[in-house]
Amino acid sequence: MATRSSGIAGIVTATAAGIALLYFLQDILIPLVLAIVLAVLVDALVRFIGARSRGAPHWAVVTLVAVIVIACAVAVALIVGQGLAQIVGKAPDLVVRLEQIVRELGRAVGLARTLHFTALLGEINLPRLAGSVAGGFGELLSGILLTITYFAFLVGGQQRFEQRLSSVNRSIGGAAPAKDAIDRAAANIEIYVWVQTVTGVMIAAPAALVMFGVGLENALFWTIVLFLLSYIPMIGVTVGSILPALFALLQFPSWWQAAVVFGGIQIAAFVVGNFVYPRMQAESQNIDPVATLLSLAFWGWLWGITGAFLAVPLTLMVMMICAGFPRTRWLAILLSNDGDPDFSMKRRTDGNDGGGKRE
Repeated sequence: MATRSSGIAGIVTATAAGIALLYFLQDILIPLVLAIVLAVLVDALVRFIGARSRGAPHWAVVTLVAVIVIACAVAVALIVGQGLAQIVGKAPDLVVRLEQIVRELGRAVGLARTLHFTALLGEINLPRLAGSVAGGFGELLSGILLTITYFAFLVGGQQRFEQRLSSVNRSIGGAAPAKDAIDRAAANIEIYVWVQTVTGVMIAAPAALVMFGVGLENALFWTIVLFLLSYIPMIGVTVGSILPALFALLQFPSWWQAAVVFGGIQIAAFVVGNFVYPRMQAESQNIDPVATLLSLAFWGWLWGITGAFLAVPLTLMVMMICAGFPRTRWLAILLSNDGDPDFSMKRRTDGNDGGGKRE
């Protein structure tokens, strides 16, 4: 009994220490995880392009894809950073406009006392908000630089890393649990990024038409924000529809433009979320919805908004790594949707489109 209690205490202590390390080292680990996700994306694109241009040297394809991915990531980050700075500049006007709307709502429903926006949400310290955004933008630029550095080393050293893994496998008698776990994690992250990218584009494209159609300012910024928020499962698109609608209220004197923006995004999200995404997710991913929610809450609490973006890829990494070792496979089974964490990897390697029967 004492041995069992000490074992449980050791597990709890190790878990707490691990969470503490994840929190205090987040400035180092977050760019590393982002670089890993980008490296997986580059590997998938390289295989896709290489299968269709057999004459091109492998190193040239890798270099071209890596440069394109880095350029797109930097461009998106700069557009988002610039848009956030503009939003902070308009924040005082937005507060005044929301105050006016709240008063009108109070009068419309016949309230005896006048409602105030600041009374509902508390006083908003705009200088502190501006300082936080400016500091966050500086951290974003430094994070981008560190991510690019990690990414360059990961892509450039991929072949050497695989060679070292092969040497490790030979040294332990031919078993390859580490390589299998890494391959499984990379395969599932690749599938997740593909699904979220396709569905994100399917939501952001009609949303962009609506926002440009009503003449919303910074429509390109809001389109990119909506696309990025689609990587946060379940709540990202909802947030992405509220924010541009609020600024439509600020820009236009009437309400219908904000209603059109909000409604248009919601309609696109409803169609994709109910008719496209479930089928793509069922045929490609194998993670339990409850596990998705818990991972979103945990990583969002630990790493903030970046943790929310990376919640599912991190959970997929944990699930596939745990599936590769007998002593931790039970955790992978709990995280999987159907109790078979290997199925998505089998489907990918066998070329199954999801419609066939399991073995």
